[in-house]
Amino acid sequence: MIDILFLNLHRRYLNVEPMHGGFLGIYLLAAFARQEGYEAKSFSGTLEAGLRHLERLCAEKKVSMVGLYCDYDNVTENIFLSRHIKDNYNLPVIIGGPQATALDKNFYIESKCDAVVRYEGELTVLELMNLYLEEIGELKNIFGINYLLNNDLIKNPERQPIRNLDALPFIDENCYLEPKYFYRGLNIMTGRGCPFHCAFCHEGAHTRAVRFRSVENVLAEVDAFLSNWDDDELYIMFTDDTFTLNSERVKNICEGLAERRKKYKFKFFCEGHIHTLYKNPEMINYLAAGGCVRIQLGIEAGTAPVLKAYGKNTTPEEIFEVVRLCRDAGIQQVYGNIILCGANFSKEIFEADKKFVRELIEESQGVVEIGVVTFWPLSETKMTRCPEIFGIRICDNEFITSVGDFPQIETFELDKLTINEMRREFTEEISAQMIDMLENWRVPTERVLSWFPTSRRTKSYGMWFNKLTTHEILFAYYEMLHLGEGFHSAQVENLSEAHPLRVAQLSTHLRRINPTTAEICGEILSDYELEILLLATGKLSVEEIALRVGQKILDVIKVLNRLERRHLIVYTLH
Repeated sequence: MIDILFLNLHRRYLNVEPMHGGFLGIYLLAAFARQEGYEAKSFSGTLEAGLRHLERLCAEKKVSMVGLYCDYDNVTENIFLSRHIKDNYNLPVIIGGPQATALDKNFYIESKCDAVVRYEGELTVLELMNLYLEEIGELKNIFGINYLLNNDLIKNPERQPIRNLDALPFIDENCYLEPKYFYRGLNIMTGRGCPFHCAFCHEGAHTRAVRFRSVENVLAEVDAFLSNWDDDELYIMFTDDTFTLNSERVKNICEGLAERRKKYKFKFFCEGHIHTLYKNPEMINYLAAGGCVRIQLGIEAGTAPVLKAYGKNTTPEEIFEVVRLCRDAGIQQVYGNIILCGANFSKEIFEADKKFVRELIEESQGVVEIGVVTFWPLSETKMTRCPEIFGIRICDNEFITSVGDFPQIETFELDKLTINEMRREFTEEISAQMIDMLENWRVPTERVLSWFPTSRRTKSYGMWFNKLTTHEILFAYYEMLHLGEGFHSAQVENLSEAHPLRVAQLSTHLRRINPTTAEICGEILSDYELEILLLATGKLSVEEIALRVGQKILDVIKVLNRLERRHLIVYTLH
């Protein structure tokens, strides 16, 4: 019997399965409820999959209470789920999550939910479980909740946040309704709260004191997971916004991780703050030494006035320096967003952002990934409460018209369709630049090869690798190098004895221009040069090809160098 089932469900928007990596809330609640003696399970996924689980458990009377996670784009889904549970099974339903504080009276009426939990949930949910499952307590005495009473929306006083995070239990496979999800990797939060108050950020809008778990407690959770892990490489995600706040703490955590990497294979992701990393650059080296391969930085804009309006406490120059430091330290991927239609947005700001991103991507040499997003009017943020101060107008506070693919805001000069076109243009320019850098060897080969999966069970990730896979010839070339079935000429000791092997399908890419010349991927070939390409099947050495076409070895090598420059051939050693 499950005392409480926590669900984080979203529609399969745009035919994309919702991804919940790093979203730990309902699993932390399940772990805490279990520690307190209740049987609790959690499930994240599509609305349909979650509904199938819910119907089965309710029909078999195997669940006593349901908790629903609500964010900016699943409000209507939660109304449906809550009302469905109340009408058909009459179970207690509570709702929490980042959108909880923005839910109006109409939501309570339509959803028929019993209570909404504001902010941090463990202690509040425990009291609600005591009330509905044990008949202990009263709604009016539970801090941190809203509820409907006699058609009035009641808001109880705030609950003080948990100070000692070390007292909270670790998530384990027993928290998962489908335990196999637990084995995808380790998501871990090392602290709560955020000292920054960015104008667009929900977390910064409501946070109070920052609270950290001790280094020993964090590493103990890593150990607990590793002890049940097999020999395959593990990916750890440190999901808190404040991971890089304290240099000494980062050093101690990363030293502990580095020590464990001597025995276990794993790498990790974390989020970082530009200004703290700029002021304490040694943290970047700690992260790299501990196994950090990917970091998300709060970039958001490419101009100083916009960064200042956001309250980012950083500058474009600091962003460039931190990216350089990450690149040089060996951190493989640095992700950041650029917000369109944010503070004081205009065509001039748009062009300045594009210039900034072009230069940043070029400087990073295959490290920086940029996501182009439009401002989301999340609950409680300064920009949502006072959009006019930032020169924007909110068109859809309910997110009815968008699932991340269309703006909910506009400026007084730029409408939603124009902003959508600007986003598409920006994204396409970034994509074209990435391909151009790959085609023209402006990304080091070692970096490209680092993007490939390290085992059959792991998958690669990142925008650069995804872009690489869309380019047939580039992907074929680098995959041959990754597999060790082909080599770059610089890796070959005696080139005349090596066997050139083409990786491009001639049926697709080769075309005749006139009776004496052909073209492949922009390279114009004479008849004898075409013959060299045709003979580059790995069956003949360079020396043997030279004999067949009646040319000097050095002349053949010159042609092969041109083909290699286009990523058309690799070399094998036999």
